[in-house]
Amino acid sequence: MDGINTLKAIAKSERKVESDPITLNVRFDGKANRANLHILSVGINTYKNSKYNLSYASKDAQEFLKVVSKGGLTLFDQIKTYSLKDNKATKDEIHSVFEELISNIKPKDVFVFYYAGHGVMSTPVETAKADFYIMTHNMTSFYDEGLLKSEGISATELLEFSKKISAQKQLFILDACHSGGALNVLATRGADNREKAIAQLARNTGTFFLTASQDIQYANESSDLKHGLFTYAILEVLDGRSSILQIGQDKKVTVNEIKTYVEERVPELSEKYHGGAQYPTSYSFGQDFPIVLLK
Repeated sequence: MDGINTLKAIAKSERKVESDPITLNVRFDGKANRANLHILSVGINTYKNSKYNLSYASKDAQEFLKVVSKGGLTLFDQIKTYSLKDNKATKDEIHSVFEELISNIKPKDVFVFYYAGHGVMSTPVETAKADFYIMTHNMTSFYDEGLLKSEGISATELLEFSKKISAQKQLFILDACHSGGALNVLATRGADNREKAIAQLARNTGTFFLTASQDIQYANESSDLKHGLFTYAILEVLDGRSSILQIGQDKKVTVNEIKTYVEERVPELSEKYHGGAQYPTSYSFGQDFPIVLLK
């Protein structure tokens, strides 16, 4: 508890003879030891090539930012938000925010990255495997490999940003078509046995990637729900509307609880609103952690 805490230790021999007690006074400042939450939210409805425009991605990004910021008020000391949408969501702008985060985030902090928009898999070639790309605002074609590399942001780049950010708790959410393809990159390039071992040895470390669909699937929007299905399910958890997921008495919603819920809920929603199942995917290592506290 806050203030001076007195700790007393007594050693006892096999014959039950007790030593003199040793007392230690420790001052604890709960506020000073609370982590900050950093959120980078990116949502793109309008693309430079208007034929790629979406209806609800920008709204999804704003709603996610709002719900997590509200739910995290009593969990974190400070909540620092970064929002990029539509024509502001360029590769240069996203890179700039990541560089700022790399400079400012502390190890005890929590980092959340959210993206809603188009995603695409690159075409594998002899010298390189396929990679997943976030489609930034300036993308005018999904099929131009040069444009992918110059204006898109790959899963490989996201992985490198994750490694450079010192926050020991990180969550990446990708609500995009083919976003499960990002997990293939993580599994082959970012999750060797050494990295997993380090994460598991670090008591409070955890990194999670949640994606809307598998690498060959589309991520659907619904005009009835006015959201992408994946984000709609996440919001149901984060604002306490979920009747399926039983949150514990502490009312903290953890990343694993979100993962469990969306894996069950999204296929239900996609069957209902699109007549076919959409299956979210995930990748993680290290410890689970909460991001919101329900009222």
